[in-house]
Amino acid sequence: MEYLLVMMISGSTMTAASWILRRLLRDRISAKLYYLLAKASVLYYLIPLPFLKKWYEEVIHIIVPEGQRESVEMEIAKVSLRWTNYVVRADGKAYVNSFMQIQMAAVIIWVSVACLLMINRMADYVKKARRIAGYVDTKMEERHEAVLAELKSRYGIKRRVLLYQGENGKPSLTFGVFRPVILCGRDIESREGELVLCHELVHIRRLDAVWKMIVQFMKYLCWWNPVVWLLHDEFDRVCEISCDEAAILGRSEEERRLYSLLLIEEAQEKEKKKKPRSLSLGWEIGFGPEMRRVKERMDNLMRNRRWNRFAAGTLVAALIFANSMTVLAYRDGYNEILSENASQEQIENMLDDDVSLFAPDETEGEFLTEYEEDEIEEILYDRQFVDEEGNIYMVPDVESHWGCDHSYVSGKDVRHDLKSDGSCEVTVYKAERCSKCGTVKIGDLVSITYYPSCPH
Repeated sequence: MEYLLVMMISGSTMTAASWILRRLLRDRISAKLYYLLAKASVLYYLIPLPFLKKWYEEVIHIIVPEGQRESVEMEIAKVSLRWTNYVVRADGKAYVNSFMQIQMAAVIIWVSVACLLMINRMADYVKKARRIAGYVDTKMEERHEAVLAELKSRYGIKRRVLLYQGENGKPSLTFGVFRPVILCGRDIESREGELVLCHELVHIRRLDAVWKMIVQFMKYLCWWNPVVWLLHDEFDRVCEISCDEAAILGRSEEERRLYSLLLIEEAQEKEKKKKPRSLSLGWEIGFGPEMRRVKERMDNLMRNRRWNRFAAGTLVAALIFANSMTVLAYRDGYNEILSENASQEQIENMLDDDVSLFAPDETEGEFLTEYEEDEIEEILYDRQFVDEEGNIYMVPDVESHWGCDHSYVSGKDVRHDLKSDGSCEVTVYKAERCSKCGTVKIGDLVSITYYPSCPH
């Protein structure tokens, strides 16, 4: 659940950064850059990046001087497990605390709603795709194949593409992923038809249909986030505008004006007769936009914005890196290992208690720095391990032990509980401690001692 929430934060932050950048540099940067940023925002919503946290911490460990690192390690924080993912493992089973149970229930509801939305969309798609398939039952005309082959060569497209003459004057569109189909609403061999086909082939070259499907998936997965719905609309907008830029690249002013007229004509056609809902797939690519977007696209056509690959790449990389720092918000879960004969009451008590964890920030909850003392004269820590030689080690109430080939030594686990009235209770368990990673396995209860006035 926390992974999903942090993904929402990452994606929303990237979306907000893109929106601010567009507002500040509206007339100076190519729409292609905004399209790249929109893609990056979508991926942040879908890809969990917890693995980056370890890399960043290793880099920080290298950059920060050794003396400063030692001082950081001495800083000990107190963390309540009441709002932490906590797992107790005993008898080969895993027991989770109430916080994890709530999260698991929330995830089930979240994913269930997302699945219902996606199933509804897929059922709608299958039904409508069968109706649209009637457009492509005929064989392509040879003259159309020649026009398409020349334009595919111009844009470096090697995939198989089908081209058919649509209803004259009607909006053109492209649909399909593996075998794209273009329905051209202009005479294919005319200048207008060439411009329309260039637009559609740019969509095919960039795999925009695939990206639109990914955006649909993102919208349904993050159905409760209003920023996602705004990003969905923004993605459609910058997709079309950036496609316009690529389609008219290197064109004359006359061709730009003709392209603008095509936008107006197809938008007017859509205003007269809206495309039937029954023919809308949700991720097909259309040449004609809604009327409200025509002016923005036309204004963009009249501007010759520069596209600097290096500058754009640097800017996108900087934003992606800065936003990726949200991975540091990922919290590690904590595990505690009990002996095989641990009682159910002991397990429930450990899960119900609001125990505290003392952990240096740099250890990310894996284990605590060990502190040794030569003589045992008093209880040094709220929880400590005492080996058979009398050495004392600070022990977390939970520890992560992944990847360690344990080497255990015998001793006892001593827990000191200071009461609000000044009294205290000391509980002692038989225990074993790994000399490598500090993991403690708890055994049988030895004693519980009550002190009316805490002497420690």
